Amino acid sequence: MPLILTGLNHRTAPLEVRERLSVAEGMIPTVVNALRNLEGVEGAALLSTCNRVEAIVSANSEDVISTIVDFLSTQAGADRATLEKHLYIIRHADVVKHLFRVASGLDSMIIGEPQIGGQVRKAFQSAQELGTLDPLLQQVFEQTMRVAKKVRTDTAIGEHAVSVPYAAVELAKKIFGDLRGLQVLLLGAGDMGELTAEHLHNQEVKQVFVANRSFQRAQELAARFDGEAVQFDAIEANLAACDIVIASTAAPHFVIETDQVTRALEARRMRNLFLIDLSVPRNINPAITNIEGAYLYNVDDLQSVADANLEIRQQKAKEAETIVAKEVESFRRKLIAQDAVPTILELQQRLEEIRTCELEKCLRKVGPITPEQRAAIEMLTSQMTNKILHYPILQLKDAPEEPEERETLRRTIRKIFGLG
Repeated sequence: MPLILTGLNHRTAPLEVRERLSVAEGMIPTVVNALRNLEGVEGAALLSTCNRVEAIVSANSEDVISTIVDFLSTQAGADRATLEKHLYIIRHADVVKHLFRVASGLDSMIIGEPQIGGQVRKAFQSAQELGTLDPLLQQVFEQTMRVAKKVRTDTAIGEHAVSVPYAAVELAKKIFGDLRGLQVLLLGAGDMGELTAEHLHNQEVKQVFVANRSFQRAQELAARFDGEAVQFDAIEANLAACDIVIASTAAPHFVIETDQVTRALEARRMRNLFLIDLSVPRNINPAITNIEGAYLYNVDDLQSVADANLEIRQQKAKEAETIVAKEVESFRRKLIAQDAVPTILELQQRLEEIRTCELEKCLRKVGPITPEQRAAIEMLTSQMTNKILHYPILQLKDAPEEPEERETLRRTIRKIFGLG
């Protein structure tokens, strides 16, 4: 059964395209169920992060690819030709390799960043809860998480990673130098916001203000870092008081507009305001870059910061790629062997029937023999059938990666041995 992955990421699509295809967390169950219900799809999962959106399916045939591309185009509200320029389509064992690399942090904007492993796990667990994972995708999920854990344990690649929130703080340090004494407004109290608050706290900023749709969640996060929770509808009042604004909410629209920033700068007597938008879709109107005194950066701008510790991370990445390659080959062989099991069992049963039938005919002609003689003949005939089966079984277990070629080989062997 073919594995197919269709998607785009930070390398193939600019931010404005990624945010159109991005799926809000609350909409993921609806989209995954719709994906699973497409004709020809047997199992489905969806990974949607700020840097990638990927549909992962097992299907009856590769004919389903066109249907999936149409589906994604509809989701993005874009014509197919426009979206296809940014999409990649991955098949079979390459899907397994891709997922292993993604979950291990090897395909991230910042090599080794730790958040992606949890995001992959969450995507598959969501599909699992929805019942859209078939047995093949369930195996892929379990193996992906095992390999990701092995990579991080054996290479310690995460110790040298620079996460997106960390990169945001590093960029702020390049702008301001020492962050001590500065005030920060953090919009969003999710995982990204929490990590950002942790990094800011380590820089000994004067104060962190946390705004979130759930005020209770804002209070909980602010308390952890000696900060202060503020009401989400009071953002503008805090813009004027803060030097740094970092947005990482799940809102599908802008939460900071140009007029708000203009008024904040006037209240600050034109002291610079530094804004980082980590959200996809974007939460801060990009037109703010045209306002004097306002410095706005988004997730794509963090690539230069990702070059920190590049040499160390590249070495760790090489070690990780070696692990991934071995694990992909091992898993590929396992899947092919599983696919061959029914035919192998039928082959063994067919030849055993022939062996026992012919043996009984022979023994009736030979006449009485001792138990030892019968055992010797049994062993001889069993060894002969095993040798006859050896190469067909070997071919089935080492079958080509392409499902169509494997199916052709399977049918040929079944035909030769007279299996139904």
